[in-house]
Amino acid sequence: MKRFFLFLIVCILIPFELCSQQSMTVMFLNTENLFDPEDDPLKDDDAYTPQGDYHWNRSRYWDKLDAVSKVIVAADEDQAPALVGLAEIENKTVLNDLTARAALREAGYRFVITDSPDRRGIDVALLYRRSYFRLIGQESLRVDLRRYGGGATRDILHVTGVLENHDTIDVYVCHWPSRLNGEEQTEPLRMSAARRLRASADSVFNVRRKPYIIIMGDLNEGPDDHAVRETLRARPFRTGADARDSELVTVTDYLEDGSYKYEGEWDKYDQFILSGSFTNGLGCTELLGVEYMNPDFLLTDDDNYGGVKPLRTYNGRRYQGGYSDHLPVKIRLGF
Repeated sequence: MKRFFLFLIVCILIPFELCSQQSMTVMFLNTENLFDPEDDPLKDDDAYTPQGDYHWNRSRYWDKLDAVSKVIVAADEDQAPALVGLAEIENKTVLNDLTARAALREAGYRFVITDSPDRRGIDVALLYRRSYFRLIGQESLRVDLRRYGGGATRDILHVTGVLENHDTIDVYVCHWPSRLNGEEQTEPLRMSAARRLRASADSVFNVRRKPYIIIMGDLNEGPDDHAVRETLRARPFRTGADARDSELVTVTDYLEDGSYKYEGEWDKYDQFILSGSFTNGLGCTELLGVEYMNPDFLLTDDDNYGGVKPLRTYNGRRYQGGYSDHLPVKIRLGF
């Protein structure tokens, strides 16, 4: 009988011992045109070749890889991030070269990348460390913009994996259509991407007993914009407020800064949106914090509008050897 009660106590305590014993960083970065210098005859990448508008050569390419790897390492002073979402990646060659850089090689990153019909050939990707995340599935979600007169755009990457505590995580990496031709004119394109994403998220909610969904990416929309609030149906994050496991929650709401500066104003286009299971305190895997990364090396003076702005690779067509026109965003998870 004593052994039976001892067994029951152990069974009760084990789940609590699995909770919040470790933490990991998850980050997202729009790399701003991370192309290799080779011409792909099937894509419109001519500008990023040695003979192109930007005179993109091997030296600049390797410097760009070093810059991106420096940003990734800076996300966590203790250990490399467990998951890294990336946008504007040209192909697998770029990721092979990136993960082989000295700053990242020891982390042992593997990667998953889409193969989108985007005219320029840019895709989204996910780097993952197998010591934290065991890959069990992946798919590319095609976003059809034809009914709105839009061209081909980036696929949404959906990756499923398991953490050390056996929680299953569904990760979406996004780069929604841009605002290049005007905010109102292009809003239906981003709403179409949001609908595609919501349909996939609903399928996850329907099959997971405890759904853990991470959506990260350059959405070209802020947390309060229509495509996020109304089409994706992501509710605002409120500290201390409960959310159901099957709700989506934007978690950059209360941050004062942003990731992308346009005409002197900072926007929160780069976002994390999580299922309520991360924020309601009812599971082992939980959100510990969120922030936009803004160390000094990522910034430069904004001569036109004052303050600072992201130090990008090119200022117009003038090479300045920076990092990106977007700042990274990261979250910390306990599990």
